Amino acid sequence: MTYPSHRVCAIVDDRNDASQALDALIKTGAKEEDIEILYGREGIDLLNPKESGHGFFSKMAKKFPSFSDLGKTLIRVYESALLRGGYVFVVPAYSDRDKETISRSLGSGKAREINFFSSSYVESL
Repeated sequence: MTYPSHRVCAIVDDRNDASQALDALIKTGAKEEDIEILYGREGIDLLNPKESGHGFFSKMAKKFPSFSDLGKTLIRVYESALLRGGYVFVVPAYSDRDKETISRSLGSGKAREINFFSSSYVESL
C-alpha cells in the first residue's frame, strides 16, 4: 500500500457497521473496487507499524518529515483498532464534496478517526 494521497481513512469497529458503511459508500457512488478495507494481521502489515518502509504511514513519514509524529500517532490508532478486530477503510476522495459524502457514508457505519490525506496535509473530518 502506498501513501494514501487523496484518501479518506476511518475506523469502523463492528462487522455489521462495516457492512453498513460499505453499502452506504456504494449507494453514494463509490466504486467497490476502489474501496480498501484493512482487517486483521494483513491490515496491520499494510499499515506497517514497524516502520520498515513499506506501509503507507511509513512512506508518509519519509515523504513528509513534518508528519512523522502525526504518522506515528495515526499508526498506533489504526493498528490498535485492527488488533481489536476493527476495520480500517481507505476511500479515494478528490474534492470537498467527495470528502463530505464519504464521511457521511462512513458515519452511517459508526466510523471514527475519519481523516482525509491530501498530498501535503491531513485533515480531520
